[in-house]
Amino acid sequence: MEHVHDTRDPVRHDGAVNPDAVAGAPEAAGAGASGDDLDASGVPRHDVPAGGRSGFTLVQGRQVHYLQWGRSSAPPVLCLHGGGQTAYMYEELGGALAPSHHVLAPDLPSHGDSDSLAGMARTDIAATLPPLLGHFGLERVAVVGASLGGIVAITLAAAQPGLVAGIVLIDVGHRLEEEGVLRIIDFMSRQDSFASLDEAAAAIAAYLPHRKEIRASSLTRNLRQRPDGRWQWKHSYGRRLREQGDETAGDWRGVLAGLGEDAAGLRCPVLVLRGSASDVLSDEGAEEVAALIPDARLATVVNAGHLAAGDNPESTVGLVVSFLAELGW
Repeated sequence: MEHVHDTRDPVRHDGAVNPDAVAGAPEAAGAGASGDDLDASGVPRHDVPAGGRSGFTLVQGRQVHYLQWGRSSAPPVLCLHGGGQTAYMYEELGGALAPSHHVLAPDLPSHGDSDSLAGMARTDIAATLPPLLGHFGLERVAVVGASLGGIVAITLAAAQPGLVAGIVLIDVGHRLEEEGVLRIIDFMSRQDSFASLDEAAAAIAAYLPHRKEIRASSLTRNLRQRPDGRWQWKHSYGRRLREQGDETAGDWRGVLAGLGEDAAGLRCPVLVLRGSASDVLSDEGAEEVAALIPDARLATVVNAGHLAAGDNPESTVGLVVSFLAELGW
Protein backbone atom coordinates (compact mmCIF):
# COMPACT_ATOMS: atom_id res chain seq x y z
CA MET A 1 0.00 0.00 0.00
CA GLU A 2 1.26 3.48 -0.81
CA HIS A 3 1.47 6.73 1.06
CA VAL A 4 1.12 9.55 -1.45
CA HIS A 5 0.90 13.32 -1.19
CA ASP A 6 -0.61 15.18 -4.14
CA THR A 7 -0.98 18.86 -5.02
CA ARG A 8 -4.45 18.11 -6.42
CA ASP A 9 -7.67 17.00 -4.70
CA PRO A 10 -7.14 13.52 -3.22
CA VAL A 11 -9.03 10.56 -4.65
CA ARG A 12 -9.24 7.29 -2.75
CA HIS A 13 -7.99 4.12 -4.44
CA ASP A 14 -7.17 0.54 -3.47
CA GLY A 15 -5.00 -2.24 -4.83
CA ALA A 16 -2.44 -1.63 -7.57
CA VAL A 17 -0.56 1.64 -7.76
CA ASN A 18 -2.43 4.30 -9.72
CA PRO A 19 -0.54 7.61 -10.03
CA ASP A 20 -3.77 9.38 -11.02
CA ALA A 21 -5.11 8.78 -7.50
CA VAL A 22 -4.00 9.51 -3.97
CA ALA A 23 -4.25 7.09 -1.05
CA GLY A 24 -4.13 6.70 2.71
CA ALA A 25 -1.49 5.50 5.15
CA PRO A 26 1.89 3.89 4.50
CA GLU A 27 2.32 0.15 4.87
CA ALA A 28 5.10 0.85 7.35
CA ALA A 29 5.04 4.50 8.35
CA GLY A 30 8.53 5.87 8.32
CA ALA A 31 10.18 2.53 7.57
CA GLY A 32 13.89 3.06 7.25
CA ALA A 33 13.75 6.65 8.52
CA SER A 34 15.11 7.85 11.83
CA GLY A 35 12.69 9.14 14.42
CA ASP A 36 13.94 12.72 14.07
CA ASP A 37 13.11 12.62 10.37
CA LEU A 38 9.40 11.90 10.87
CA ASP A 39 6.54 14.37 10.89
CA ALA A 40 3.70 14.25 13.42
CA SER A 41 1.98 11.41 11.55
CA GLY A 42 5.11 9.27 11.51
CA VAL A 43 5.81 9.81 7.81
CA PRO A 44 9.26 10.94 6.60
CA ARG A 45 9.32 14.64 5.80
CA HIS A 46 9.29 15.49 2.12
CA ASP A 47 8.11 18.18 -0.26
CA VAL A 48 5.47 17.82 -2.96
CA PRO A 49 6.63 19.18 -6.32
CA ALA A 50 4.31 21.57 -8.14
CA GLY A 51 1.86 19.57 -10.22
CA GLY A 52 3.36 16.30 -9.06
CA ARG A 53 3.05 13.66 -6.37
CA SER A 54 5.43 12.48 -3.69
CA GLY A 55 5.05 9.11 -2.04
CA PHE A 56 6.56 6.09 -0.34
CA THR A 57 6.17 2.41 -1.06
CA LEU A 58 7.75 -0.88 -0.03
CA VAL A 59 9.43 -2.94 -2.74
CA GLN A 60 11.03 -6.24 -1.68
CA GLY A 61 11.07 -5.02 1.92
CA ARG A 62 12.83 -1.72 1.15
CA GLN A 63 11.22 1.67 1.50
CA VAL A 64 11.41 3.72 -1.69
CA HIS A 65 10.57 7.40 -1.88
CA TYR A 66 9.46 8.57 -5.31
CA LEU A 67 8.08 11.53 -7.23
CA GLN A 68 5.54 11.21 -10.03
CA TRP A 69 3.98 13.42 -12.66
CA GLY A 70 1.38 12.81 -15.37
CA ARG A 71 -1.21 10.12 -16.08
CA SER A 72 -0.64 6.41 -15.53
CA SER A 73 -1.85 5.69 -19.07
CA ALA A 74 0.78 7.96 -20.68
CA PRO A 75 4.16 6.71 -21.98
CA PRO A 76 6.36 6.15 -18.91
CA VAL A 77 9.70 7.87 -18.31
CA LEU A 78 11.98 6.69 -15.49
CA CYS A 79 14.30 9.43 -14.18
CA LEU A 80 17.42 8.41 -12.25
CA HIS A 81 19.34 11.07 -10.34
CA GLY A 82 23.08 11.39 -9.83
CA GLY A 83 25.21 10.31 -6.88
CA GLY A 84 24.54 12.36 -3.76
CA GLN A 85 21.38 13.86 -5.28
CA THR A 86 17.66 13.06 -5.01
CA ALA A 87 14.65 12.68 -7.28
CA TYR A 88 13.95 16.40 -6.89
CA MET A 89 16.66 17.18 -9.44
CA TYR A 90 14.02 16.26 -12.04
CA GLU A 91 11.37 18.73 -10.86
CA GLU A 92 11.59 20.87 -14.02
CA LEU A 93 11.67 17.90 -16.39
CA GLY A 94 8.81 16.15 -14.59
CA GLY A 95 6.63 19.22 -14.79
CA ALA A 96 7.42 19.73 -18.47
CA LEU A 97 6.65 16.10 -19.38
CA ALA A 98 3.53 15.79 -17.22
CA PRO A 99 1.00 16.71 -19.95
CA SER A 100 2.23 13.93 -22.25
CA HIS A 101 4.07 11.37 -20.10
CA HIS A 102 3.96 9.43 -16.85
CA VAL A 103 7.19 10.37 -15.06
CA LEU A 104 8.54 8.25 -12.19
CA ALA A 105 11.60 9.54 -10.33
CA PRO A 106 12.69 7.43 -7.34
CA ASP A 107 15.28 8.29 -4.74
CA LEU A 108 17.93 5.68 -5.51
CA PRO A 109 19.03 3.32 -2.71
CA SER A 110 21.02 5.03 0.06
CA HIS A 111 19.83 8.42 -1.21
CA GLY A 112 17.08 10.81 -0.19
CA ASP A 113 14.33 9.14 1.82
CA SER A 114 14.82 5.66 0.32
CA ASP A 115 16.30 2.87 2.42
CA SER A 116 19.97 2.03 2.23
CA LEU A 117 21.41 -0.83 0.21
CA ALA A 118 24.37 -2.84 1.46
CA GLY A 119 25.95 -3.19 -1.97
CA MET A 120 26.25 -0.02 -4.04
CA ALA A 121 27.85 -1.40 -7.21
CA ARG A 122 26.09 -0.28 -10.38
CA THR A 123 24.68 -3.77 -10.83
CA ASP A 124 23.30 -3.74 -7.27
CA ILE A 125 21.46 -0.46 -7.86
CA ALA A 126 20.20 -1.50 -11.30
CA ALA A 127 18.82 -4.75 -9.85
CA THR A 128 16.42 -2.77 -7.63
CA LEU A 129 14.69 -1.15 -10.61
CA PRO A 130 12.81 -4.02 -12.35
CA PRO A 131 10.90 -4.86 -9.13
CA LEU A 132 10.10 -1.16 -8.68
CA LEU A 133 8.83 -0.82 -12.24
CA GLY A 134 6.82 -4.02 -11.87
CA HIS A 135 5.32 -2.63 -8.69
CA PHE A 136 4.00 0.31 -10.70
CA GLY A 137 2.86 -1.91 -13.57
CA LEU A 138 5.45 -0.49 -16.01
CA GLU A 139 6.62 -3.01 -18.61
CA ARG A 140 8.74 -0.73 -20.81
CA VAL A 141 10.15 2.72 -20.10
CA ALA A 142 12.31 5.47 -21.51
CA VAL A 143 15.08 6.28 -19.03
CA VAL A 144 16.75 9.59 -18.23
CA GLY A 145 19.91 9.14 -16.16
CA ALA A 146 22.29 11.78 -14.85
CA SER A 147 25.84 10.83 -13.84
CA LEU A 148 25.41 7.78 -11.55
CA GLY A 149 21.83 7.52 -12.82
CA GLY A 150 23.16 7.25 -16.37
CA ILE A 151 25.58 4.52 -15.37
CA VAL A 152 22.69 2.63 -13.80
CA ALA A 153 20.54 3.22 -16.91
CA ILE A 154 23.17 1.60 -19.15
CA THR A 155 23.49 -1.29 -16.69
CA LEU A 156 19.72 -1.81 -16.57
CA ALA A 157 19.33 -1.75 -20.35
CA ALA A 158 22.23 -4.16 -20.82
CA ALA A 159 20.74 -6.63 -18.34
CA GLN A 160 17.11 -6.29 -19.44
CA PRO A 161 16.98 -4.79 -22.95
CA GLY A 162 13.26 -5.43 -23.35
CA LEU A 163 12.54 -3.10 -20.45
CA VAL A 164 14.16 0.02 -21.93
CA ALA A 165 12.80 1.86 -24.99
CA GLY A 166 15.46 4.57 -25.03
CA ILE A 167 17.99 6.34 -22.81
CA VAL A 168 19.09 9.92 -22.21
CA LEU A 169 22.56 10.00 -20.62
CA ILE A 170 23.29 13.31 -18.90
CA ASP A 171 27.02 14.03 -18.67
CA VAL A 172 28.25 10.50 -18.22
CA GLY A 173 30.12 7.89 -20.21
CA HIS A 174 32.57 5.05 -19.82
CA ARG A 175 35.56 7.43 -19.68
CA LEU A 176 35.42 10.29 -17.19
CA GLU A 177 37.96 12.97 -16.28
CA GLU A 178 39.81 12.26 -13.04
CA GLU A 179 40.14 15.90 -11.97
CA GLY A 180 36.39 16.49 -12.18
CA VAL A 181 35.49 13.24 -10.45
CA LEU A 182 37.94 13.88 -7.60
CA ARG A 183 36.48 17.36 -7.15
CA ILE A 184 33.06 15.75 -6.61
CA ILE A 185 34.51 13.19 -4.19
CA ASP A 186 36.26 15.94 -2.24
CA PHE A 187 33.05 17.94 -1.87
CA MET A 188 30.96 14.94 -0.86
CA SER A 189 33.46 13.71 1.73
CA ARG A 190 34.72 16.99 3.17
CA GLN A 191 31.77 17.85 5.42
CA ASP A 192 29.09 15.48 6.69
CA SER A 193 26.88 18.02 8.43
CA PHE A 194 26.21 21.74 8.77
CA ALA A 195 25.19 23.99 11.64
CA SER A 196 22.42 25.55 9.54
CA LEU A 197 20.87 25.47 6.09
CA ASP A 198 22.58 28.79 5.38
CA GLU A 199 25.96 27.21 6.10
CA ALA A 200 25.10 24.36 3.73
CA ALA A 201 24.00 26.83 1.05
CA ALA A 202 27.30 28.68 1.37
CA ALA A 203 29.26 25.44 0.95
CA ILE A 204 27.28 24.51 -2.17
CA ALA A 205 27.67 28.01 -3.60
CA ALA A 206 31.45 27.72 -3.21
CA TYR A 207 31.33 24.34 -4.98
CA LEU A 208 29.05 25.63 -7.76
CA PRO A 209 30.09 29.29 -8.18
CA HIS A 210 28.36 29.53 -11.58
CA ARG A 211 24.92 28.90 -10.07
CA LYS A 212 22.95 32.14 -9.79
CA GLU A 213 21.24 31.24 -6.52
CA ILE A 214 21.39 28.52 -3.90
CA ARG A 215 18.21 28.78 -1.83
CA ALA A 216 18.75 27.53 1.71
CA SER A 217 15.05 26.73 2.06
CA SER A 218 15.22 24.19 -0.79
CA LEU A 219 18.01 22.18 0.85
CA THR A 220 15.65 20.23 3.11
CA ARG A 221 15.22 18.00 0.07
CA ASN A 222 18.88 17.00 0.32
CA LEU A 223 19.54 17.36 4.05
CA ARG A 224 17.85 16.01 7.18
CA GLN A 225 18.07 17.57 10.63
CA ARG A 226 19.60 15.42 13.35
CA PRO A 227 18.56 15.43 17.03
CA ASP A 228 21.56 17.67 17.78
CA GLY A 229 20.19 20.30 15.38
CA ARG A 230 22.81 19.87 12.66
CA TRP A 231 21.84 19.19 9.04
CA GLN A 232 23.22 16.02 7.45
CA TRP A 233 23.24 14.89 3.81
CA LYS A 234 20.51 12.43 2.78
CA HIS A 235 23.02 10.05 1.24
CA SER A 236 25.68 7.73 2.57
CA TYR A 237 28.42 8.42 0.02
CA GLY A 238 30.25 11.04 2.03
CA ARG A 239 30.25 8.88 5.15
CA ARG A 240 31.53 5.86 3.21
CA LEU A 241 34.26 7.95 1.60
CA ARG A 242 35.44 9.27 4.96
CA GLU A 243 35.39 5.82 6.55
CA GLN A 244 37.30 4.18 3.71
CA GLY A 245 39.59 7.14 3.04
CA ASP A 246 41.91 7.46 0.05
CA GLU A 247 41.35 3.83 -0.92
CA THR A 248 37.81 4.60 -2.10
CA ALA A 249 38.77 7.87 -3.78
CA GLY A 250 41.55 6.11 -5.66
CA ASP A 251 39.25 3.30 -6.76
CA TRP A 252 36.50 5.46 -8.31
CA ARG A 253 37.13 3.97 -11.75
CA GLY A 254 35.85 0.62 -10.46
CA VAL A 255 32.25 1.75 -10.95
CA LEU A 256 33.02 2.14 -14.66
CA ALA A 257 34.44 -1.37 -15.10
CA GLY A 258 32.64 -3.10 -17.95
CA LEU A 259 30.48 -0.06 -18.70
CA GLY A 260 31.98 0.40 -22.16
CA GLU A 261 31.10 -3.17 -23.09
CA ASP A 262 27.56 -2.70 -21.78
CA ALA A 263 27.20 0.54 -23.75
CA ALA A 264 28.42 -1.12 -26.94
CA GLY A 265 25.73 -3.78 -26.59
CA LEU A 266 22.77 -1.43 -26.11
CA ARG A 267 19.87 -2.15 -28.45
CA CYS A 268 17.84 1.01 -27.83
CA PRO A 269 18.30 4.58 -29.12
CA VAL A 270 20.42 6.75 -26.85
CA LEU A 271 20.89 10.51 -26.52
CA VAL A 272 24.20 11.53 -24.94
CA LEU A 273 24.05 15.01 -23.39
CA ARG A 274 27.20 16.81 -22.28
CA GLY A 275 27.35 20.01 -20.25
CA SER A 276 29.37 22.47 -22.30
CA ALA A 277 31.59 23.37 -19.33
CA SER A 278 31.70 19.90 -17.75
CA ASP A 279 34.95 18.90 -16.06
CA VAL A 280 33.71 15.30 -15.69
CA LEU A 281 32.78 14.31 -19.26
CA SER A 282 35.09 15.79 -21.88
CA ASP A 283 34.19 16.38 -25.52
CA GLU A 284 36.33 13.38 -26.40
CA GLY A 285 34.71 11.23 -23.72
CA ALA A 286 31.23 12.13 -24.96
CA GLU A 287 32.19 11.40 -28.56
CA GLU A 288 33.73 8.06 -27.56
CA VAL A 289 30.68 6.77 -25.71
CA ALA A 290 28.38 7.97 -28.49
CA ALA A 291 30.55 6.13 -31.02
CA LEU A 292 30.39 2.95 -28.93
CA ILE A 293 26.60 2.86 -28.78
CA PRO A 294 25.06 1.46 -31.98
CA ASP A 295 22.15 3.94 -32.13
CA ALA A 296 23.35 7.12 -30.44
CA ARG A 297 23.20 10.83 -31.02
CA LEU A 298 25.20 13.52 -29.19
CA ALA A 299 24.09 16.97 -28.07
CA THR A 300 25.44 19.73 -25.83
CA VAL A 301 23.66 21.49 -22.98
CA VAL A 302 24.97 25.04 -23.30
CA ASN A 303 25.98 27.13 -20.30
CA ALA A 304 26.13 24.05 -18.11
CA GLY A 305 28.65 21.97 -16.23
CA HIS A 306 28.43 18.38 -15.00
CA LEU A 307 25.11 19.11 -13.25
CA ALA A 308 23.58 20.06 -16.57
CA ALA A 309 19.94 19.50 -15.64
CA GLY A 310 20.25 22.00 -12.79
CA ASP A 311 22.61 24.44 -14.52
CA ASN A 312 20.41 24.83 -17.61
CA PRO A 313 17.06 23.10 -17.10
CA GLU A 314 15.45 24.80 -20.09
CA SER A 315 18.01 23.44 -22.56
CA THR A 316 18.02 20.00 -20.91
CA VAL A 317 14.23 19.74 -20.99
CA GLY A 318 14.09 20.82 -24.63
CA LEU A 319 16.64 18.21 -25.71
CA VAL A 320 14.92 15.43 -23.76
CA VAL A 321 11.49 16.34 -25.15
CA SER A 322 12.84 16.34 -28.71
CA PHE A 323 14.46 12.93 -28.22
CA LEU A 324 11.29 11.39 -26.81
CA ALA A 325 9.36 12.76 -29.79
CA GLU A 326 11.95 11.21 -32.11
CA LEU A 327 11.39 7.89 -30.36
CA GLY A 328 7.65 8.24 -30.80
CA TRP A 329 7.39 7.87 -27.05
